[in-house]
Amino acid sequence: MTRNRGMAVCAAALGVLLVALATPILAHHSTTMFVNDKTITLEGTMTEVAFGNPHSLFFLDAKPVEGPNEPMKNWSVEAPNPRRLTGMGWQRDTIKAGDKVRITGYARKDGKPQILFIEISDDKGHHFSEKRENYTGN
Repeated sequence: MTRNRGMAVCAAALGVLLVALATPILAHHSTTMFVNDKTITLEGTMTEVAFGNPHSLFFLDAKPVEGPNEPMKNWSVEAPNPRRLTGMGWQRDTIKAGDKVRITGYARKDGKPQILFIEISDDKGHHFSEKRENYTGN
């Protein structure tokens, strides 16, 4: 009887541990900070491309296309991880610092200069999108 009780306690403790470890992982992937029903398009110059997990990050000096009188800002773009980007046909050197780009994404609700990636085009004819039917990377 005590052996079964000990196994039940261990199983319960393991379950609590797994839930506790999974919570930060799920919280990280929240997109609630972004406006998900309106997009913003930026045009500017890429300053950095950081391939990495869990998300790649792009940084660019840009202005919103919809607000040409707004000042130039350094924007960050939360993009897919390298595996998803290479699945789109992207290579590490496809788009790099200094390239002129046009990026569309979901803006932050609080107005900070950060967007969640939807699609990107550069002046060399590359176009990458979260929508598979729009990939023209190579």
